[in-house]
Amino acid sequence: MSDPYGRTWWGRKWWRALETIGLNYPDQRIVKGRTLAGHAAVTGLSIEPGSVTGRVSDGNGTFAAEIRIPVYNSSAWAAGMTALSLSPSCVAGLLAGRLPKRIDDVLAETGMRLLPKKFVTEDHNRITTSCPCADNREVCAHIMALALVSAAKMDDDPWLVLLLRGGPTRDLAGRLRAARLASMDAAQPV
Repeated sequence: MSDPYGRTWWGRKWWRALETIGLNYPDQRIVKGRTLAGHAAVTGLSIEPGSVTGRVSDGNGTFAAEIRIPVYNSSAWAAGMTALSLSPSCVAGLLAGRLPKRIDDVLAETGMRLLPKKFVTEDHNRITTSCPCADNREVCAHIMALALVSAAKMDDDPWLVLLLRGGPTRDLAGRLRAARLASMDAAQPV
C-alpha cells in the first residue's frame, strides 16, 4: 500500500521538514500522528499564506494546531516569477499543473525556497508550530497529523504550496508570460 501522505515530492518535503525537528522514525509522535491522520482526526484544515491550521482530536480532546512559515513579499515573488519564467522546465511543469523538481533550485537563485530542506533557523525558512496539548515539544502528534493531512492536500493541489509562501496562484501562465516579457524588455539595449 502506498503512503497517502506526500505522494508528490513537494508533499513529502513538507511533512518531512517537520520530522527534522528532533524526530526519528519510529518516534511515537510520528506513529500517533499517522494514526490520527488516518482516522480523520484532523478537521477544519486551512492552508493560507504563512500558516496551516486545523483541529486535531484524540482521546484527550480537540486541539487547535498551527504550523507557520514566513511568506515572501511581492518584490521577492516578482524576482522569483522572472527566474521561473526563464526556466523552460519550470514553465512546462507549472503549465502542466505540477511543481517541477527544479523549482527550488531556480527560486534559490533569487534567495527563495518554497519548502525547507529541513527545519532551519533562517528567518525566511523557519517553521514554527503551536498546539495547546500537554506535549510541549515543537512537534507533537497533533502537529504531525496536521502536517500529514496538509501534505495530502498539497499533493492534490500544488498551488497550495505557492499560497503557503505568499505566492501567486491565479493566472500563473499570464504571470509567467508577463515576467518573461519584462525581463526581455529590461535586457534590451536603450
